[in-house]
Formats: sequence, structure tokens, C-alpha cells
Amino acid sequence: MNQMSIQTNLGHISIGVEEGTIGTPVIYLHGVFLDRTLWTAVSSPAQGRTQVFIDMPAHGSSDNVGHEWSLDDCVEMLISIMDELNLQRCIAIGHSWGSMTVLRAAVRFPDRFESLGLFNMPFRKTSGLNRIAFSLQKSMTIFPSFFARQAAKALYTEQLLKQRPELVAQMQARLSKRPAKEIARTIEAVILKPDDSASLIQELRVPTLVVVGATDYIGIPPKAQVLKVPGGHISPHEAEEDVKKVIKQILELAGNST
Repeated sequence: MNQMSIQTNLGHISIGVEEGTIGTPVIYLHGVFLDRTLWTAVSSPAQGRTQVFIDMPAHGSSDNVGHEWSLDDCVEMLISIMDELNLQRCIAIGHSWGSMTVLRAAVRFPDRFESLGLFNMPFRKTSGLNRIAFSLQKSMTIFPSFFARQAAKALYTEQLLKQRPELVAQMQARLSKRPAKEIARTIEAVILKPDDSASLIQELRVPTLVVVGATDYIGIPPKAQVLKVPGGHISPHEAEEDVKKVIKQILELAGNST
């Protein structure tokens, strides 16, 4: 896999590119406190295609952002990466924050996308007690190891963490590399700022599959083709084989199944 760094409006973004010769390229975007390796174990259905794995801003090997940002900025980042790679069209697959970005990009630029996979995508505005809880969490980012442990418990099912305790250590290692301000900015931009996106889902004109975990906290988006898979909020880790099958369906939606 080739490693690249692309200058964008959100700093240098690190990507891994697996070159291919068939079908439409696939781009993968991960969720908060993860990195592009989220997708590597489930990407085999797209083997033979060009596959682009993005480290989101202030995550993985990408730069810190250094200022406030929004999901609209993430859309600009995604399109600039596609332009830099000379990808006129792609199949986009996102998890959580990545899905929120993909949704907004496809609504604004439908001609750039052949199909979408929106995994574990929050679509309601964070409000009430949840908003208070996430606001309090921002203050805990000065203790990255503790914060990461609590985040892992919230994002993964208890059963998976018993089977794979290394997931907590990995999240702690990732967050310990980032300034508390960068983690807080991510919480603000991805969790606290966004409004409801149910109307955006209804505006979509790109073939789309929405995927949720059976115990995922996000609920079922309205008026969308939804598939349920086992586990909680991080389906690519919780249900690898199911996710591979869904990715194959997403490729088929674009009319380019291998």
C-alpha cells in the first residue's frame, strides 16, 4: 500500500492507496478516535479496485488542525483528496463521522459518487442529557488515557472488549498523541455542532446502504435502506464478516460488482 500526504483545508491528510485496475475506486473514512486501519480487515470485497484509506483530520498520521472546523470542512477535504488523486467518481464508505462526511459530500456533489455505504451514522442533533454528557467529556480530554478508556466502553460492546482488550490500549495510544484541544475540537465539530441530518438522507440521489449495529446507540434513520449487523457502534470491528458482505452489496449498487 502506498502512503501519501495531501495538503487540504484541514492540514496534511495522510492516506493509504492500494492501486487497482478494475471497477470504480473505493474511498474509506473512519469515525472518531479511530484511524484508517478500521477498514483494512474488511476491504477484501473490493480487491482489484483502487482503494483509498483516509486518516481523518487530527487522527492517525494526519496533521493536527489547529483551529475550529466543521463537517462542511470535511466535505471540502474529501473532494480535494479526490481531485488530487484524479478521481472523478468513487464509491464512498464511511463509519460514523466518516459517514456524516460522505452523506454531506454526496448531497452537494452527487455526480462524484456512484454508491455510498453509511455505517453507524449519527443522524439526530445531540440534545438533552446526551449533550450535557458530551460537553462534560470535552473537559476530560486533558486526561487522554482515562478519556480513551471511557470512550472505548461507550463505543464497543462489553462482549467485544472482553474478547479484544487491546482495542482499549490502541485507543489510548492514539489519543495520547493528540493535544487535548484537538480532541475537544473533534467532539465539538462531530458530536455537538451538527444538526439533524434526516432531511439530508431524504435529499440523497446516490444509491446508498445504511448500516447499524443491533445495539448501536444511533437508532434507525428514517426513509433509508437500512441493514442491521451484530454488535454496537463500531461495526467493522464488531461484525467483520457481516460488514464484508455489506461492502459487496455497496459495490453492486454502483453496478460494478466483481
